[in-house]
Amino acid sequence: MRLTDKPSPGPPSQVATTLTTSSTATTGSTEEVLSSFGGASLDQQLALGSDQFVTPPDAQIAAGPSQVVEMVNSSGSVWDKRGHLLNLFDLNLFFKVPTGYSFSDPRVLFDQVSQRWFASGVAFIPPTYASVVVIAVSASTDATGTWYQYNADNSSTLTHDQPKIGVSSDKVVLSWNDFYQAAFFEGQSTWVLQKSQMVAGSTPVNGAAMGPDSSRSSPVPAVQITSNSDEYVVFNGTDCGTLGGNCIGAIGVVRISGTPLQGNVMWNESDPGLAATSAPPSADQPGMAGSIATNDDRFLTAVWENGVLWTGGNDACLPPADSAARPCSRLIQVTTAGPNVAQNFDIAMTGGGLFYPALGMDGGADMYVVYNVSSSSQYIGVRITGQLASAPVQTVAPGQTIRSGDTTYDMNPCFGTNQTSRWGDYSGAAIDPQNATDVWVLAEFAAVGSSANGDAGCDWATYAARLTFAAPTVSGISPSSGSVGTVVSVAGTDFTPAASVSFGSTPATSVSVLSANQLNARAPSGSGTLDVRVTTADGTSATSTADQFTYGAACSTCATLSSISPTSGPAAGATTVTFSGSGFDPSAGKTTFSFGGAAATNVICSNTTVCTGTSPAGSGTVTVTAIVDGVAASGAATFTYLPPASLTSVSPTSGAATGGTTVTFTGSGFDTTSNRTTFSFGGAAATGVSCSSSTTCTGSSPAGIGSVTVTATVNGAPAGGSATFSYIPSLSSISPSTGTAAGGTTVTITGSGFDTAAGKTTFSFGSATATSVVCSSATSCGVVTPAGSGVVSVVAMVDGQQSSNSLSFRYRKK
Repeated sequence: MRLTDKPSPGPPSQVATTLTTSSTATTGSTEEVLSSFGGASLDQQLALGSDQFVTPPDAQIAAGPSQVVEMVNSSGSVWDKRGHLLNLFDLNLFFKVPTGYSFSDPRVLFDQVSQRWFASGVAFIPPTYASVVVIAVSASTDATGTWYQYNADNSSTLTHDQPKIGVSSDKVVLSWNDFYQAAFFEGQSTWVLQKSQMVAGSTPVNGAAMGPDSSRSSPVPAVQITSNSDEYVVFNGTDCGTLGGNCIGAIGVVRISGTPLQGNVMWNESDPGLAATSAPPSADQPGMAGSIATNDDRFLTAVWENGVLWTGGNDACLPPADSAARPCSRLIQVTTAGPNVAQNFDIAMTGGGLFYPALGMDGGADMYVVYNVSSSSQYIGVRITGQLASAPVQTVAPGQTIRSGDTTYDMNPCFGTNQTSRWGDYSGAAIDPQNATDVWVLAEFAAVGSSANGDAGCDWATYAARLTFAAPTVSGISPSSGSVGTVVSVAGTDFTPAASVSFGSTPATSVSVLSANQLNARAPSGSGTLDVRVTTADGTSATSTADQFTYGAACSTCATLSSISPTSGPAAGATTVTFSGSGFDPSAGKTTFSFGGAAATNVICSNTTVCTGTSPAGSGTVTVTAIVDGVAASGAATFTYLPPASLTSVSPTSGAATGGTTVTFTGSGFDTTSNRTTFSFGGAAATGVSCSSSTTCTGSSPAGIGSVTVTATVNGAPAGGSATFSYIPSLSSISPSTGTAAGGTTVTITGSGFDTAAGKTTFSFGSATATSVVCSSATSCGVVTPAGSGVVSVVAMVDGQQSSNSLSFRYRKK
């Protein structure tokens, strides 16, 4: 059967496990979007270099304790959970791919057992398409920190296509398809690596290799949410026509046991019957029928938790009341104890296509799906659905398009091709390890490019969202007492943007949702001690002592917090903040300020209306409140913690040695307030710096010589990352301008950008190099001419950078 937003039955199956008929009931619970943000795009990653002009992106996402990592072809990015970009980087450099090779097919996950990030991909080189599988393991939970780098199966003849990674409690498993020089299918290969050694950053790493095996193709190691020593791998044994293997009419369920270090790695396979999939047709766009490639029906995704495995991929099906086969998404649930196929169905859309699904599970085994949607009337967008663990089999929540496409997508004019436009090759989904009821998803959509970047009409972009089926919880409030109008900061989980708050049975007079884990609510009229409860479409938070708010007597003399300045600062804290209001107590320790529950330090009140203090460390946007003489002050303010700043690139990367080149600085976490963000060129400050956003600033280069490192400082703290800027020397005069053909004439050359260090500045007279170069300053050098004849051009070379102009020197016969 196939499921639309209203499930309906499908045709009978001819294989052992049939596609059963579903009722038209949905799960009865709402799949909610807690937060979302635009992720990487082709436009964005082009700032990293021309080698980033690639498609499709192969979008992947993983979530850690405080960060979200996205990887696409060919860039990586780290975000905080509120959608602030922390770092953007080139995956070719990150994975240290060999010279001349290109990176592709990223995969990334966060392993809750080891609390480490794992990432993988392949590097290849035309025309032979020799390749090597590359793997990276983080040294901590910080994705912006150190990663250990490894590689596997460096082959001069085999192309390792679409490697996929899974991690159990004791092993790392990678599977891929091998092709001889990217043309002839050799079979699947699966490598098993010793996890303990990789997490420790050790080398070498013990491993066991299986394959190439031409009877199987496209295996997918599962992302395993709960701890288990065995790693599960699945493949579609019904897509016989794709590569010639997989002709068993079943789903291949493989349990890999043992470890390389113990020398007992085993491939344990069972093949329960499965209603066959088939290759999907190409997808439609407005005005462009069948223009988007949906590839084939191999499995693209797998996730395992406590004996339940979900997998899926593209399929072809006939939606209800449709007259043509469409791209559909096949979803399959397996209980691995048998193994047995528990559910096997398509989701489909009448008149349109659903393709490139990715599946995730939360800590309660609820399943989430993200996929692409398009039709003759819809640009390619991002859509979600899911299934509660308690729901009837083969039912799903109503589908929601969470990001519509912006325009049509045609890669051919941009990439010089003439074929169905590549898309996918897959989407991403991952549990949030700090909020086990939440799952992050990521997929691409058709975006509007720019003629300046050369991607107008072929720009892809990605969209990330945090989803839940869970009702909210409240873990604490601050302050826990006050009067009518007190702004209360509420901490908890699964707060949606439309969440409402009540004090007892009375609604809060205003609610501001800052994140999925924090909101502000203004206390309504009330008395006594009441529970502060949060309500969303999935329910209302349970009561506890942590949510109780006690009303005190209102008074006209109570303190009030009116405003703070500045309203933002570094995530590390240490910002000096001025608090303005009334009723502050200047006595030491009598007036305190809280930033989202964390206390300000060094508080000094000069009078009853003005205090100063130092912000604590934090993240995101938090509520600032005051307590005076033990009583909560009325009023509140918000303070935004700026994500750690990082400099990614500069453009142009060279300029005149005299300075004055207008440079665009690209990165993240820049402070747009005047003089808060500065840039240094090898220790010399850029001038005229202006930041139009947190990611883009402009300024003028100072004078300099050679190649220098460009760094940034934001709010007094050094930013991460750096760039290189090369100064271009220039020539002004040469004296004398003539000399004998035998050479040996001592001449003085003036200009700018000369390096006084020995050997750093050279001069060419035609094709010959001057000798005895001595630069007394950045503007004057003395040299001895080489032998020559006629009139020659004199050019300078400083630290590998050629001068922007030349001078003339005439050789005399005598």
